[in-house]
Amino acid sequence: MAIELEDVGLLRNHRFRRLLESRLLGQAAGNAMVYTLLILVVVETGSSFSTAILLLAFTLPGILLAIPAGLSADVLPKQITLTAGYLLRAAIAIALAYYHDDLTYVYLLAAASSAVGQFFTPAEAAAVPAVVQRDQLTAANSWMVLTLVLGQIVGMVALAPILLKVLDPVAVFAACAGLFLAASGVVAWTVGGFSGEKAPKQPSPGLSQATREGFRILLGNREAYLATVYLTTAIAVSRVLVVLLPNYINDVLSIQAEDTVFVAAPAAIGAGLGLLLAPPVARLLGAWRSLAFGFAMFLLSVIALCVVVYVRNFLHDHVQFDPGIGFVEREVGVSSVITITMLLAIPLGFAFTLLSVAARVVINEQAPPQSQGRVFAVQGALADLFSLPPLMAAGIAADAVGERPTLLAAAIGTVVAATYLTFSRRWGPPARGQFTVPGPAP
Repeated sequence: MAIELEDVGLLRNHRFRRLLESRLLGQAAGNAMVYTLLILVVVETGSSFSTAILLLAFTLPGILLAIPAGLSADVLPKQITLTAGYLLRAAIAIALAYYHDDLTYVYLLAAASSAVGQFFTPAEAAAVPAVVQRDQLTAANSWMVLTLVLGQIVGMVALAPILLKVLDPVAVFAACAGLFLAASGVVAWTVGGFSGEKAPKQPSPGLSQATREGFRILLGNREAYLATVYLTTAIAVSRVLVVLLPNYINDVLSIQAEDTVFVAAPAAIGAGLGLLLAPPVARLLGAWRSLAFGFAMFLLSVIALCVVVYVRNFLHDHVQFDPGIGFVEREVGVSSVITITMLLAIPLGFAFTLLSVAARVVINEQAPPQSQGRVFAVQGALADLFSLPPLMAAGIAADAVGERPTLLAAAIGTVVAATYLTFSRRWGPPARGQFTVPGPAP
């Protein structure tokens, strides 16, 4: 069995189950909202650079607010932080229903939604080790990513596409507001909250001290450092994919931007497989080796997505070649390029899920319980900061030379950057470096 009985038994934990329920509702609403905004911008402008501006609006608040937000996650009651966050995002969804036809308001409200998310996302991540046992962290993080994937399926594959085709964006944003309100209710009525056992009260660190501590924990040993590098790099590449995908499927696959679901659905299937296999793979290989395996597979999948389209087009133009899946094109009416892309999205989703689960487990294991919020905040800030240059470059390059060359350049650049950061002696601790949690020696 891929999921062990003790993993399923985690659902008997009342507080953890409530955390999952609120996360599922919030992820469904958040993904539906992002999908709708993405389609609105693409349909309105037809520009990958405009899409990059939308992603920039979602990214900038993380750079500015992630560290103080992480500090607040360690100081404020997590139940209050999560409840207030969902209520504020519900208000933003209602505002989008009124102002969705004005790009300026769309960008500003997207930034506001991201700013709110900076505060409750670290609190949500830090709540996991507070409500489950240490030996349940892998399974608990798998469940957390499962709700993320289910939220993507409900929001991006079902809710938003259906409501956009049947009704209009206003209906999507109204549904999002309702889901956010439901998530806030689940959190608010959770008995016991989401804090762990009370520790002796200590003075709250200042912003600079919290930032230094987060960096020290993340960069203090080799495994934590590489977990940060690989997760940050994968997030940056995934955001580039988001920028390129709507025009990519329009120009390369010759389908409408609204049909992004053709790629999102198989990626979600792969992510689901990753969730089923993450716990046994982590038990077999360990969290660190699972992370390395997932990251390598993710990079190979992105490169394959680029190369196979070039090869398929070359063979189609210059060689009388019928791929083994050509019957799909003849019988179903779906081109072989679309079919190949859909198939490649499955290992892409699997790999990203596996590395996400494993990276968070590694970070959970390395960070002291009282510092979880600021550690995830620093990691999130790094991901947002290092996403900016490739994000903006991808938007500009895609409008200038097209989506395929841009995606291939991004994949190659990722391999070069990851290889350098892995083996360079200038960055990160030595291979044998160890991080020791402050406190008495065991």
